[in-house]
Amino acid sequence: MTKIAATFAREFATALANADTPTNVAGDNVTESLDRFRLALESVSNPDDHQNRRSKLPGDASDWLRDALSRLTGEGSFSEAIVAAAEAENWYQIYNEGTPSKNDEPNPMEDLAPGMFAARLIGPSRGLIQSNQMLAGLFLLRPGLHYPLHQHEATEIYFAVSGTAYIQHGINGEAKRLSPGQVSLTPSNRLHALTMGDEPVLLLWTWLGEFGGRNWWWHRQNDGSWRRDAWERSEDASWIKTASEPIPHAEITALQSNDKPL
Repeated sequence: MTKIAATFAREFATALANADTPTNVAGDNVTESLDRFRLALESVSNPDDHQNRRSKLPGDASDWLRDALSRLTGEGSFSEAIVAAAEAENWYQIYNEGTPSKNDEPNPMEDLAPGMFAARLIGPSRGLIQSNQMLAGLFLLRPGLHYPLHQHEATEIYFAVSGTAYIQHGINGEAKRLSPGQVSLTPSNRLHALTMGDEPVLLLWTWLGEFGGRNWWWHRQNDGSWRRDAWERSEDASWIKTASEPIPHAEITALQSNDKPL
C-alpha cells in the first residue's frame, strides 16, 4: 500500500524550514507560525492512504497540471512527493458552478469554479489521511485567474511550487510576488486576494485552526461602498450564501489607514 499523504507531509515540512516569506511583514510572527505548521505536518502518522474514490481533473485542468508539474524545480524527493500527490487522482472542484444564492443575487464563485481545483491529502472527508486537526494538499489555479478579497477563520499557508502568484494582504495592500520555493502566511481572518501570472499555478496549502464555518467575500459596490457575503458548505459540499451585510464606513477607513487585517 502507498503512503503518498505521509510522504507529502514530511517533504512539505522540510521545505518550510528554509523558505522565504516575501508576502509577509515582521508583525505577522511568521517564524513562530511556520514552526506550528511544520510541527503539525511532522506529526502526521504514517498509515496507508485511505481512498474510497478517485476523481480526475477535467481536460483543461489536466493540461494546467501537466504544465505545472513539468516546471517543478525542487529537490528530487520533494518533487517526487508532489508528483505522486498530484497523480493520486484525489482532485475536486472547490466551488460549484451554478451554486444557488438567495434572491438570485450574483454568485462570485461561478466565475472561479472552472479555474480552481484542490487535491486534499490530509483532512476530513476527502483526505487520503483522515484528520480533524488540519487540512493539507495541492491547489491548482488557471493562468490569469483572480481570487478576490476574502477571509476565513483558519490560519493558512501557501507554498508555491510552480508558476507565479501575487498575494495581496489587506484591503489596499500591495500585491506581492510569490515564486516557487517561497511561502505565504495568512493569519486568521486576514483579508487577502490572489492573482495568477501567465502560467498555471500549483501551490501546496495547509489550514490550521477552525476550517469549518464561514468564508466572507468582500465586494466593492458601484457607489464605492463595500458589502461582504458569508458562504458556508452545505451537507452535499456545495457552497451556500448564508449572510450578506454592508461594511461600516468606519471599518473601511480603519483598514485603509492602517492596512491591517480584521
